[in-house]
Amino acid sequence: MLLNVLKRLIIFLIITLTATIFSLSEVYGEPIIFDDDYLVEIFVGGLHYPTTMDFVGDDILVLEKNTGKVIRIMNNGIMYNEPVLDVPVRSNFYSGLLGIATLSDRVFLYYTESESGSDAYDPGPDAKNRVYQYDWDGEKLTNPILIKELIAQQRDDHHGGVMTKGQNDEIYFAIGDQNQSGVFENVVENICYIIHFVNDECSSEPIYETASIFKIYVNDNNRVELFAMGIRNSFGLGVDPVTGYLWDTENGKDHFDEINLVKPRFNSGWNSVMGPVDRDNPDLPGLQTIPPPFYNFVYSDPEFSWYEPVGPTAIAFPDLTSFGKYSDKLFVGDYHHGRIYEFQLNSDRTGFVFSDQRLSDLVLDKLNDKVEKILFAEGFRTVTDIEFRHDAMYVVSIAGGSAGGSIYKIYPKDPITPLKQYQAGSTHKKIVCKPGLIPIMKNSGYINCANLETALTLTQEIAWDINRSDMPIINLPGHDLSGLNFEHINLSYSNFRESNFTSTNIANANFTSVNLSGADLSMKDLTENILTGADLRNANLSGADLSNNQLVNTILTGADLTDAILSGADLSTANIFGIIDGINILQKTKLKGANFTNANLTNINLIGVDISETILKGADLTGVKLEKAKVNNSNLEDLDLSFKNLSKIRLVDSNLSRTILSGADLSNAELMGANLSDADLTGAKLIGAKLIGAKLIGANLTNANLTGANFHMADLTGANLEGVIINETNLSCIGHDICTS
Repeated sequence: MLLNVLKRLIIFLIITLTATIFSLSEVYGEPIIFDDDYLVEIFVGGLHYPTTMDFVGDDILVLEKNTGKVIRIMNNGIMYNEPVLDVPVRSNFYSGLLGIATLSDRVFLYYTESESGSDAYDPGPDAKNRVYQYDWDGEKLTNPILIKELIAQQRDDHHGGVMTKGQNDEIYFAIGDQNQSGVFENVVENICYIIHFVNDECSSEPIYETASIFKIYVNDNNRVELFAMGIRNSFGLGVDPVTGYLWDTENGKDHFDEINLVKPRFNSGWNSVMGPVDRDNPDLPGLQTIPPPFYNFVYSDPEFSWYEPVGPTAIAFPDLTSFGKYSDKLFVGDYHHGRIYEFQLNSDRTGFVFSDQRLSDLVLDKLNDKVEKILFAEGFRTVTDIEFRHDAMYVVSIAGGSAGGSIYKIYPKDPITPLKQYQAGSTHKKIVCKPGLIPIMKNSGYINCANLETALTLTQEIAWDINRSDMPIINLPGHDLSGLNFEHINLSYSNFRESNFTSTNIANANFTSVNLSGADLSMKDLTENILTGADLRNANLSGADLSNNQLVNTILTGADLTDAILSGADLSTANIFGIIDGINILQKTKLKGANFTNANLTNINLIGVDISETILKGADLTGVKLEKAKVNNSNLEDLDLSFKNLSKIRLVDSNLSRTILSGADLSNAELMGANLSDADLTGAKLIGAKLIGAKLIGANLTNANLTGANFHMADLTGANLEGVIINETNLSCIGHDICTS
């Protein structure tokens, strides 16, 4: 049955790809989780027929059935550039790279090995199903050791291949019946094992070759033992972490798929019985009969069956950290419908209990009847594996995602959960994407690499509607983020409004267009952070180091930048008014003591802003509005403020030596005690300006308008006052002939 579905799927894909008006996503839609406490997303796409996966350290190893490649994936969904292993496989239908189980630095693989040394698709006798052990050196799988060789007959089906590990470092793996009829398929009269298509001779010794589950005793020199028999075919093995019992899924022909508790020397019954022995099975004409014991292998009925086959594959027990409420349940995936079922275990965890009495016979007779009672999720198209790690459920789908096979991730909605990857003590390397890709933050808080065009589209959509539900953000307003590690993380468009970053590691984090309004970033080193377009309204940035930072279009309205270092920073804006979306980006901002050396303040609106005691030496103030600004005790040395409107500006005790103020409007400016030595004030308007005690040594005031200005005790030694306009000017100054004192 599963073979026919695969064939239909291939035909469907060909039709779909040639008719451009259709797509898989349009046909299938997105996965649905029936528990509102969980979310689902595509963790990684672009895989070629992925079958099963396991973990090495924090990374994932996933098998590509037809390519023979073992793909390594980071825990944030980014694939490494090269596979860790590439083996020659024969991949017609059910054969190929099929099973994986990891134990620390040892990795076990089951695959249909092509004897030609290269990948092959056409069926032929030149292949074997083999189980190997490999060493994991942190980058590659090396040193293969053959553990078990099995037949790989030329027909399409029932190679099995699934693997799992037990509680004591043992490994289990399954092989299907390979379409054989022998003693391990409960054909008693065929006491020897005849392998069709290989030879016609009957061996006097039984060959444990098909329809079986084997156990590898890893700590006993990889000794292999027959563990169960009568298995038609299986794509799912799992060990209960509480009892240590093995469970499997088994595929019927056209009726009765099964879930079985597999105790040692279990006989699943094929091909004498499939499904409960007391039910008629059209695939097995006549009464189903319990097979006699063979070498003490004893039959028992399945723990659950589907009368109409669903192609059950993966079977898994939940991780208790994030799936604690499912601690007494078992999850099973299916191939035909892309569903994930949940089964309530009984008190001794040897069977199931159902609240719906219609399932009390342990059979689901019709797919549309009562299925919702045991359904956890659907819409995964073709489930081939389920694994738990990193507080999440990972679901492998051969046909998931727009780029082929995918791994989905299911995780709790709790917004703090994604941040567990950033807990204190965690370290991050800089995210490096393949050429042409850039890192973006996904809803879960994990990083993924996206095409530039995709990322730009997201950016445009977000700018268009900030309330989009599919924004790639972390939404954590008002949270205490102490002890978290965001180093090198792309947090673009996230929401950290009024959050506390006091002891958070944010080195090299990307805060592009992030909402940081009211956040506490005091004393932070932000020199390597990206803050372009960030909203820092009312944020505490006192003592923060923002030197050389690109703060273009960054909103700092009301922010406390007291004693902040902004030397070389770029605070330029998109328009001449220093306003973004109607917001004056520096209005009421506290800038006292800030260091703006060589900063770019182009078009900034500093009207009425207190930038006292700041260092503005070498800053670019092109287009800056400084009327009524308070710049007392500041260093504006060497600045070009020509033709600036500086009326009513307060520059008390400020250093303006060598500053270019030609044509500037300093009407009613407060320049008491200011140092204007060698400043260029040619044609400047100093009407009503207060220059009491100011130093204008060597200053050029040619053609300046000094009407009503107060130069009491100002030092004009060497100043050029040619052509100045004097009207009601207080010239009780010193150092120049024009002075009256």
